[in-house]
Amino acid sequence: MSKSQVKLGHEVTILTTSMADRMPDNLDGFRVACFKNNAKLLGNTISLGLLFKLFRIRKSYDIIHAHSHLFFSTNVCALIRKIGSSPLVITNHGIMSASAPDWFNLLYLKTIGRWTLNTADRIICYTEEEKENLISILHIPESKIAVIPNGINTKQFHPRAGDHAADTINLLWVGRFVKGKGVEYIVQAMDILVKEIPSLHLTLIGEGPERDCIRELIESLELDNNINIIDFVPYDEMPWFFQDSDIFVLPSLHEGVPRTALEAMSCELPVVISDLPHLRDLIDGGGVMFPKKDVQALVDHLRVLIFDDDKRTKMGRNAREKIVWEYSWERIVARTLNVYQEVISSAH
Repeated sequence: MSKSQVKLGHEVTILTTSMADRMPDNLDGFRVACFKNNAKLLGNTISLGLLFKLFRIRKSYDIIHAHSHLFFSTNVCALIRKIGSSPLVITNHGIMSASAPDWFNLLYLKTIGRWTLNTADRIICYTEEEKENLISILHIPESKIAVIPNGINTKQFHPRAGDHAADTINLLWVGRFVKGKGVEYIVQAMDILVKEIPSLHLTLIGEGPERDCIRELIESLELDNNINIIDFVPYDEMPWFFQDSDIFVLPSLHEGVPRTALEAMSCELPVVISDLPHLRDLIDGGGVMFPKKDVQALVDHLRVLIFDDDKRTKMGRNAREKIVWEYSWERIVARTLNVYQEVISSAH
């Protein structure tokens, strides 16, 4: 988003936490300010430096764009909007946190979450289903909500060139190792599948507090030769991992519209994902869905795709076509800039 906005002549500054060691050398014209984490709560980073910085620059930009009402930084943006700041746009990434227990989610939504979203001048949702949830559950006025899908660089995330030469099927998961992402269900499915497909392989890419627990589960099931964990991959190298895989698996209990699934689909991978109602239109024809936490259903769907090359190929092509037509960055950036302009005009 930032790269595309800069190319169109806009000025962009990103405020983030503790990512200085992971920023690419070439930022393509936008600025990044990184702040130290002072504490963590249920996977959410809390930074006092970011709070003070936001307060100082609260009127220095035409738009403040924050992501997810679940983040401390977005709560701070809502607070300074109440005090008096530039207009605030919040992108919703699903109303429930995957790393927090249900009781906490419900308490948070009824209090801080609802207040944060209602403070925004405009809310961007990825799907119509998310919009309906915001209206019915959090009572957000419909006039404040715009539906714009997540964007994907379809030139960067493209299908592999030529046929896959490997003798085995490679499964891939990418995300944060936190409770609610359901990584344990993939490992349990692998324990069943490798007994009939000994060469099957799974790669898990990500970091997070549950990583060591997953590693212990893999070792206890003696799956070390079939599953490997990669802690961190630079974003520019991610397309290779998608292109070197055959099936993307995402057994999360909660998701917004997961970027990793979009990137996998853009690389022509079929997706096997938990049955989350707001994602059914996205996945339709480009993958399969299974009931959350149902390991046997996950096994059954994976087994079909593993043994049916034609089905995998057809689903992968459908997935790529959907992403190119509906989720390419050019379309998404233009629609987002229109929302900015509407908000700025209303503020004046």
